[in-house]
Amino acid sequence: MKTFAELGLSTPLLEALERLGYQQPTPIQEETIPLLLGGSDVIGQAQTGTGKTAAFGLPMLEFVDPGDPEVQALVLTPTRELCIQVTQALRAYGEQRGISVVAVFGGAPIRDQASRLKENAQVVVGTVGRVMDMIGRHYLFLDSARYVVLDEADEMLDLGFLEDVETILGRCPSGRQTALFSATIPREIRELAEKRMYEPVTVKVKAATLTIDTVAQFHVEVSDRDKPEKLAEVIAAESPEQAIIFARTKIGVDRLARRLGDKGLRVKTLHGDMSQGSRDGVMIAFKGGRERLLVATDVAARGLDIAGVSHIVNYDVPNSPDIYVHRIGRTGRAGETGRAITFITPKQRSDLEAIERHAQTEIKAWGTNGGAPAKGQERSDPSSAGGAQPERQGRSAAGTLPEERRPIVDRPSTARMALRRAPDPPFSGEHRTGDSPVEEAPLVEAPAPGGDTRPADTEEKPSELSGARRDPGRREAGQREPRQTRRPRHTKPRRELQGDTVKLIVGAGRQKGIEPADVVAAIVDGSHLDGEDVRNVRVLERFSFVEVPAERAQEVVDQVTGNEVRGVELRLEVAKR
Repeated sequence: MKTFAELGLSTPLLEALERLGYQQPTPIQEETIPLLLGGSDVIGQAQTGTGKTAAFGLPMLEFVDPGDPEVQALVLTPTRELCIQVTQALRAYGEQRGISVVAVFGGAPIRDQASRLKENAQVVVGTVGRVMDMIGRHYLFLDSARYVVLDEADEMLDLGFLEDVETILGRCPSGRQTALFSATIPREIRELAEKRMYEPVTVKVKAATLTIDTVAQFHVEVSDRDKPEKLAEVIAAESPEQAIIFARTKIGVDRLARRLGDKGLRVKTLHGDMSQGSRDGVMIAFKGGRERLLVATDVAARGLDIAGVSHIVNYDVPNSPDIYVHRIGRTGRAGETGRAITFITPKQRSDLEAIERHAQTEIKAWGTNGGAPAKGQERSDPSSAGGAQPERQGRSAAGTLPEERRPIVDRPSTARMALRRAPDPPFSGEHRTGDSPVEEAPLVEAPAPGGDTRPADTEEKPSELSGARRDPGRREAGQREPRQTRRPRHTKPRRELQGDTVKLIVGAGRQKGIEPADVVAAIVDGSHLDGEDVRNVRVLERFSFVEVPAERAQEVVDQVTGNEVRGVELRLEVAKR
């Protein structure tokens, strides 16, 4: 096992790492740092909590010249939370070298960020939309940016940002060094790498359940009507040091917080409808240990790196097994153990089974007196979690990784690192503003040692469980199970669709303020289609998808196209398979 000094880092960075408490490099850091220091383009595939920020940040800070005021490095992130955390980490790492790191993200005054760029910005960390805006306003110039990082590239794909990422890369020098980090490498990301990177070396960290191994997992089966009472019982029995309670929707978060408050529990909320200043205030209080319970949407599933979180409660079953892994990854970090408790209704057994298959673990039934090991035993023996093994501290007694946990490094067939591909196409001049400015909150606190986090700025991101039907978990007493997407309220029971469905493309999305309920309402009002027949609404950044019965699809297109929603004229067309 190598040390940071043996990886080739300079003394100022080593001193910063020692001050932050970093002891040994993680597998992704051990393999990636020498490659980046050697000038290679790198594709790093690893999950949350593996230390990706230091893996690309430390070599970047080695190359930056503190005496050159130009923008020398750019880090693109998909969300505000990740942008802030990466900025905090890079500032902490580069403090000894005197390197200036500037964050640009939506939800903060663009004028203040522009003035910081003009003063002295050697490293820029930004969300894709705000970086595009800064380039379009001629506040940000990337002619000297010879080190570019795409962090959480799969999230950028999900948010519809890859087109803008290509535009930004086209403004950077053709001889740049590029690093791409992602939890998964779908086809679109692979194509981007082949087009924009030069013979990249792929580093893949195995251990599909790197964070899950340290978390004892349980489930509670309860009806929707009794969930608030049961949650209060679980909190009283578990007595968590700090807990994050995940609900699926913003409305659900606020409703649950009120119900817990009525029961005498003090909680804070975190979701995307809050201003950036409010979100930062909640995060500062929670990180500082001043708040014990946080009710949040999945905006927190990839955005928090807090050492004191002892419990994760999935009040609503997540939309996909991947989100489940990201949620419970907020506990059991940096060698500590944690507990995750998931609430399910009797109809959600298949959702739980899908999560168990994906995570390759058994999620046992929770109980105060039986059905699950005692709390004290779990906290000291994480191997009691389903499928966990005692050796899951990640390294053997000799300090080396087991064979199955070592990173896989795929090197290119040639090593012509002096050569680079032809220059990228010029900037097209088109840009998109990612977020509307509101009050800016200062960046505070250096990250805790142990690695990287992965936030998500979108909350109701649709995805499907393997072979399982989702249950949003938003039913009131006496109501039937609601649909998968938000829609106008109905009192009649849900029915199954007869016949095939067709996917429609709606030419408007989040950028225009469109929400799933708007799409459903427009179709129901414009075509008189029954709300039960409008399924699987998915709102992306610039367009949306929706499924309707095949025999009514063209009628919906003809009657809804041209109608206005939130001042936006809708354009619909049938998606071509």
